[in-house]
This record gives sequence, structure tokens and C-alpha cells, in this order.
Amino acid sequence: MNILQLLAELAEANPAVYEQASQRRAILGRLGAMGAKVAAASLPLAAGSLLFATPAHARNTPLDVLQFALVLEHLENDFYRTALGLLAKPDGSKVPAGFIPADVRADFVTIQQHEQQHVDFLTTAITNSGGVAETKPAFDYTGSHNGSQAALFPDVFTNLDTFLAVAQFLEDAGVRAYKGQITTLQSDNGILEAGVRIHSVEARHAAHIRTLRRQRQSAGAADAIRSWVGSGASGSPLPGKTDLAYVGEDLLTQPLSTVSNVTFSELTTLAPVFGTDSARLQRAVQEAFDEPITTEQASAVVALFTY
Repeated sequence: MNILQLLAELAEANPAVYEQASQRRAILGRLGAMGAKVAAASLPLAAGSLLFATPAHARNTPLDVLQFALVLEHLENDFYRTALGLLAKPDGSKVPAGFIPADVRADFVTIQQHEQQHVDFLTTAITNSGGVAETKPAFDYTGSHNGSQAALFPDVFTNLDTFLAVAQFLEDAGVRAYKGQITTLQSDNGILEAGVRIHSVEARHAAHIRTLRRQRQSAGAADAIRSWVGSGASGSPLPGKTDLAYVGEDLLTQPLSTVSNVTFSELTTLAPVFGTDSARLQRAVQEAFDEPITTEQASAVVALFTY
């Protein structure tokens, strides 16, 4: 089954989440103890770091986070709209209809629809929170700031491999950015739930795009692109240009709470027990977590494409 078929419901985070949240919590509260234990056991190990890690310079209020998240979603949504020929580039021209191959075009139509749903939800949430959605920036996905400097990605809409690399970059950055802001949302359970749901959809987008990139590699490639962040080909897709989203992804220490950390480096001494070598075990530890990034780091990614 195509993974994108699983994303539609997750993507439909909408304002009704506020009204539905208490009802869902009541239902969950009536689950038996055994069911609760099973549910808890099914959570990814990284859930602790997602909920408790607090990077420096996180936004101060839930409304601040919503405004920042909206910019990120506009960035991604307009990227896919442009690639699909739904939105003109800064020079007024449109990407030809056949740029994205027919066999994967439906995938990117679905992803773009998810991003539009996120934009719509966040805009409504900001309004319902008493705010006014900030004006959408102007984007130039070549990174040339509308011709004012040399382009970082001059062939982003003419070379499918570059397009996929930039798509992965944006999705990976979005996943880490949501983690960097998520603790600020804990004061509002409805927004927190929606934020985590959007975060999970973005992570699945990233995994799917990575899978598409792996399928385009030569058969038996020595460094196959994984569906998750890792070293080598599984890290920054265009080294020197997309590194901003991957700083700190090789850490061996993870937060257990707001006041303590867990260091996994000692696990490498147990490599023989697991029937592997220390280097492979260390890589596995590094790949088990997606670290958050700060507002400044995420803003630097956005700044590459705004003018």
C-alpha cells in the first residue's frame, strides 16, 4: 500500500480538534489498565525527547508558535504548488505539467493537499486565538532571492533529483522545527494535539520523499538513502547547501526530561552482545532520534528561500 494513503486522516487537523479533544481524552481515560500499558508500549522511544526537549530560543507563546509554523507550511505548500504548475515562479512562468513524472505526480498532489490543510488549520487557529495571520512571504526556491544573488538550486524545477533533494530538505527541517517548538504548546492541549499530528504527517512526507530518492539510485548503491535521517547519503541531500537542517543529528545524548539527559555512547561497548560492531551500533543510536532545532536555525532555512 502506498504510504500516502495512510496520511489523509492524519493530515486533516482542523479546528474541530478543540471540541473533540476532551471527548477523546474521556474515552481514553476509560481504557483498562492493560490497554493503557499496551498503548504506552507502542509509543516510539523518541516520544520522550519530543515532549520534553526544550531547545534555546523556542517561541514564547502558543500564538508565536502558530505564526512561525504557518510560515513553514506556506514555504512547503507553495513549493509543491509551484512544482505542480499551480503557482507561478517569481518570473511569472510556470513549471511544465510534465516535470513531475506521471507515476509519482499523485503522490505530490496528495502531499500538497496536506500542506494546504495545514495552512488552513493554522490560519484558523491563529484567528481563533485572537491573532492575525502574518502576511505570507515571497518565496524563490532557487535560493537566488529573486535574482539578487547566485542561485543555490538553479535547476530545482527542471531537474527531478534536485527537486526531490530540496523537498527532503524542507520536510526534514519542518520535522525538526516542530520538535523545537512543541513544548511551548503544552499549555494548550488542543493546539498541542494538532501540532503533534501535523508533525507526524511532515515526518511521513520526509520518509516518502527519501524512499523516492532511494528508488532513483543505482541498483545496489553502496550508500543507499534510508527513509530516515542518517549519515552519508541519508544526511544532507546537497552537502554544502542543505546542511542547515542536519546540524546535531549525530548526537549520542538525548534529553530524558527538562533537567536530565541520557548518554547512549556507552551502548557501543555492548556491540558484541548485539552481534554487530561499535560503529554500526553507534550509527543506529544516532539514527534513532530526530533532534529539535531552534527558531533561529529554522528561520535560517526559511531565509534561504524568501525575498
